[in-house]
Parts: sequence; structure tokens; C-alpha cells
Amino acid sequence: MAKLPEGKTEDRILEAAKTVFMKHGLYGARMQDIADTAGINKALLHYYFRSKEKLFDKVFEGALVKYFKQMDVFSDSSLPIKQRVFKYVDNIIDFYAEYPQMSMFIIKEISVNPELFKQKVNIAKKTKGTRLLEVLDEGIANGEIKKIDTAMFLINLQSLCSYPFLATPLFKHVLKVNHKDWNDFNSDKLKQSVKTFVESTLSK
Repeated sequence: MAKLPEGKTEDRILEAAKTVFMKHGLYGARMQDIADTAGINKALLHYYFRSKEKLFDKVFEGALVKYFKQMDVFSDSSLPIKQRVFKYVDNIIDFYAEYPQMSMFIIKEISVNPELFKQKVNIAKKTKGTRLLEVLDEGIANGEIKKIDTAMFLINLQSLCSYPFLATPLFKHVLKVNHKDWNDFNSDKLKQSVKTFVESTLSK
């Protein structure tokens, strides 16, 4: 097998690893599966990443950094609060479209090794930034949005954005039984549905 330029080979490995880890988690994934998905032999995979754990670290930390990056919009005080939340909805749903197994992946890793997960979150977050709950509390205090249970809003918002990806197999089955096509329900429709919830909940 001809050796590809170093950067290209590593990028291919990381994309393959992302696919396999998102499907099986750290302990269910096999290096051979990652090598097969990348289209390389296992020896070359071990040349770049000596162990599955090191490869996992690279993939998962990159995904977490990208995940928390979506929350930067909450710090943008130039935008009204609802617009910040709308922009977050666009960002996070696009993220889940790229990493559709992220929610399940996080749940699995928390249950298997919660301390490892906490360490990786702390590394990914780096700086705390502005949190949604802080923004909502400020908006309630200055009268920009109506008084709500901000914790429940956060739970509902995250659930609406992530659950369609988490439960895709279930929804595909339910829709098929009812003669509907899952492919008709795209990210744009999901974004609009979540924004309708945001509008109705936050508007005075």
C-alpha cells in the first residue's frame, strides 16, 4: 500500500475513528474496524496512534471542543437574547448533524468512566464563557424576556435539539409504520420547530 502524505493519512484515520467511536464508544470500538474504515492496514494505524485510547482522546477532545464552541454565541451581547438562542439552535443542530451519535456517546462514556469524561470536558471548555442560564436570568431581570423556569427551559431546549438524533432509529420505524418518510424531516425543519418553542416560551 502506497503511503499517503502524512497529514492526509492522519485526517483519514481521525474521520474513520470518529465514525467508529460514535457508533460503538471507546470500549466497543476495535482498531481493526477503524483501519478498515480508513482503508489502511492496522500496522499503519498503530504507527500514527499507538493505542485505541490515544486515538479516542484525539477524536473525543476535538468533538468536545467543537461542541462547546457552539455556545460562544451566548456571549454576544450585540444580539437580543432570543436571537442568541436562535443562533445557538442553528449551530447545535448542525453539530449534531455532523456528530449524530454524540448524545448517545456522551451517555455511554459518563456511565462507563465519569471521571474521564469530566477531565475531557474541563479540557474542552478551557474558559467558562457566558452560560445560557446567566443570559436568561439577565433577560428576565431587565424585562427582555418573560419570567420562566430557566432550568426547565434549558432541559427542554437541549432535548428538542438532541433527541431526534439520539432516537433516529425509533423515529424511522414509527414514521414508516405510519407511511411517512424520515427523509422528509430535515435539519431545517427541526431548527424551525425548536425556534417556535423558543419564541413561544421567551416572548412576553
